[in-house]
Amino acid sequence: MIMGEFGIRVRDRDLWRQAAAWAGAAVGYGGAQALSAWLARRAQVSGTRPQYEQLARPAFAPPGIVFPVVWSALNLTTATSAWLVWRSGERGREVPSRRPALVCWALAVVVRSGYVPLAFGGRRLWAATADSALLCAVMARYALLARRTGRPAAALAVPEIAWTAFATVLSAAVASKNN
Repeated sequence: MIMGEFGIRVRDRDLWRQAAAWAGAAVGYGGAQALSAWLARRAQVSGTRPQYEQLARPAFAPPGIVFPVVWSALNLTTATSAWLVWRSGERGREVPSRRPALVCWALAVVVRSGYVPLAFGGRRLWAATADSALLCAVMARYALLARRTGRPAAALAVPEIAWTAFATVLSAAVASKNN
């Protein structure tokens, strides 16, 4: 074990940096989601669940309670995926650049944050559907780029790709029924 400045072992410092990177990814992701929900709530008096329940929905639409549960799990898996990509550059072996994957992940966070204000804040259901489709495409690209740094990072993105594909179909059906 090599001792670094201030007597901190290099391995311990690396572990702290890795944990900080994961926490930063999780906080950034969660913060963007919270900001999105807050903006939608400010634009409308009621929260998103009552608005969702008031919409005409197809038979395959899940109840409103499903969304925060699913998105909480997806926040965890996607932030962990980004952390793995981030951490891949700290290994001793040669790894392709992680920057394109992380840029794509950051773009996904921004795109993801647009759905709730579009659908529930502005009641622009077709624009929200386009946002969902774009998120699915960005996450698919992210998974391909993350795959270059490791299979686990790519695999952790797959649940969000599947969910956003479903959400895009659901969003289109809801937009069609409420036009």
